Amino acid sequence: MPLRIVLVDNDPRFRAMARRALEAEGVEVVAELGSGANALASVQDWYPDAVLVDIRMPWIDGVEVARRLRGKVGKTVVILISTLDVDHGRLLADGVAAGYIRKDELSLAAINEFLA
Repeated sequence: MPLRIVLVDNDPRFRAMARRALEAEGVEVVAELGSGANALASVQDWYPDAVLVDIRMPWIDGVEVARRLRGKVGKTVVILISTLDVDHGRLLADGVAAGYIRKDELSLAAINEFLA
């Protein structure tokens, strides 16, 4: 059974590129969402294995999305993604998200590192 993910990023070009790359590796992208509000309202509808959330989005950023989703989507893992090359260790240590992946390193192998 393929890995099921929801991709949350306000940039439609990135979402399209990431979808193509991940689907080429056998990942099922069950939804692409353009905002944190959309993610909070509907992520549970797809029962994904993982939610990939961009850290920098307008209105509700990825960190806040991860905080609000924590513990509310069953066994779904929330992974922060970004082009930023900064240390997110504190956020991860606080349990805000299961992990962090740079967008240019996004792959099935990178996602699998954070799945139980």
